[in-house]
Amino acid sequence: MKRLGLRIAIAVLVVCGAISPLAAQQKKPPKPPPSPKPAAAAKPPGGLKNPQVKAVQELDRFSKMSPQDREKALSKLPPQRRAAFEQRLARYEQMTPEQRERVTQRVEQMESLPTDRQNAVRQEIQRIKALPFQQRKKILSSEEFKQRFSPDEQKLVLGAFPNVEKRLEDH
Repeated sequence: MKRLGLRIAIAVLVVCGAISPLAAQQKKPPKPPPSPKPAAAAKPPGGLKNPQVKAVQELDRFSKMSPQDREKALSKLPPQRRAAFEQRLARYEQMTPEQRERVTQRVEQMESLPTDRQNAVRQEIQRIKALPFQQRKKILSSEEFKQRFSPDEQKLVLGAFPNVEKRLEDH
């Protein structure tokens, strides 16, 4: 049960776009307004990483730091942001290498989708999360769900509900 909670928490963290507090602390010059992009563009030009990828990379970087270096970097954060980051880091460090790899893959899969589809997947996860287990199972196995989402998008949504996904596979 504890592992389920951990998996769900990590999936929510990654899928909902947790932004690294240290990246948010950096002062950057204002960016010019974005040029219009085609709606079907899957990735930003130049292979730039989205905030989710940066957050996972930063968690990985911090998990490899010495305690002294970590303390020095974290001391620059305001207390609330530091506490939130330390909680995410603790959850990340409790994960097995396989779990970390799955999180990274899910973030990369989400990043590969066009922005409008990323938003649709996130909204569906949030909508389903508010439902009891039996309703989740019913929605995730419905034809409407299969028609609204591509197989890759279905995998991302199902991955946020590992217990439901496992039971769907069993049937």
